[in-house]
Amino acid sequence: MDILSAKNYILDTARLIVPAERIVLYEVDDRLQPFGHISSATNEYWGGLYSKFVTLDPYHPRYFARLNESVFGTTPGFGVDAESQEYVDGFRKVLGIKHKAEVFLRDAEGSIRAGLRYVRLNGEREFTAEEMARLSKMQPMFANLWCTALVHNIEGRILNGLTGREREVLDLLLSGYPNQDISRLLAIALPTVKNHVKAILAKTGYANRSELLAALYRAGHVLRGSR
Repeated sequence: MDILSAKNYILDTARLIVPAERIVLYEVDDRLQPFGHISSATNEYWGGLYSKFVTLDPYHPRYFARLNESVFGTTPGFGVDAESQEYVDGFRKVLGIKHKAEVFLRDAEGSIRAGLRYVRLNGEREFTAEEMARLSKMQPMFANLWCTALVHNIEGRILNGLTGREREVLDLLLSGYPNQDISRLLAIALPTVKNHVKAILAKTGYANRSELLAALYRAGHVLRGSR
């Protein structure tokens, strides 16, 4: 599943689990900055306004990176530090936001890779403790789905354009085989193996095989033989 399909699937499922006026799914980069927001309700004004207040957002991922929990909100018992008045007046009140729930999607190492934000407006009820418990229960499934799509996206970006033979060479490199063993296993000459390695590096844009393999290991690359 690609990134956009994963976003839409998670949003559709999230609406079924806990209803809300607006649900937003966003990505989180390595610097813990949110980006790539996609909303269940089209609202261009919201997106433009949020960019002005993102640094004041009390639910910004940077505040939760080292915590074990992943579900927070305005429901008693799930709260965060008080929001600044500038954020409340300039963002929440302008958009009529009354209640919120935040679900962080973490990878296997616990790093935040995305987030789900639930919003209910003035006049709507607070998220119940039972609804928050429901989100906590579904968080691992959402996180696994998102991180799997993220891995496939990274793999595709790195490996796009490689020939079948180059993929075979790369898979053996990932398995730890030196060039001599790859030559033997694929029944090709050693200079040919070296040429394939050079072509792989040129196409993927990495300076050497160590950088390439490290990037693929970080992405969670799955060897062809185990698929």
